[in-house]
Amino acid sequence: MERRLLLLAMAVALCSTSICAQTRDAAGAELFGKHCVACHQADGEGIPGLAPPLVGALKKVAEADLGRTYIAHVLVSGMAGTIKTRVGKFIGAMPSQAALSDHELAAIASYVLSAFNDSQVALKAEGFAALRGKPLPPGEVRKLREQVLAQIGGQ
Repeated sequence: MERRLLLLAMAVALCSTSICAQTRDAAGAELFGKHCVACHQADGEGIPGLAPPLVGALKKVAEADLGRTYIAHVLVSGMAGTIKTRVGKFIGAMPSQAALSDHELAAIASYVLSAFNDSQVALKAEGFAALRGKPLPPGEVRKLREQVLAQIGGQ
């Protein structure tokens, strides 16, 4: 009997986790469509010369602590300057999305990681809240990107 209860509890926990992830992804997809798709496109491939692709660009980044901090800073603080990606160079700026709530930012980031990077990493709202108190200038976020890429060995 105890074994059955344990198995049932484990099944419920797994289903709950899956349902939470699906709900988070649905909210993230909706928010991405509303706030990000104009530049990064619905497929996450971006616009040449304007917005870099998100597809396949963040999985290794998200696996590093500093990488997750960088992703959160991009959304909270924005980013400016020249960056090089697998498809070329981008010169410009991404505006801060700090007008969105911490939960909304976490949903967008987690959706991008899941949908475009095959990553199970989910950023938490608390991480965004902590960075709001210490935002970086957009140029410093770009420098943080360079540090992350050096740490993980590039993209």
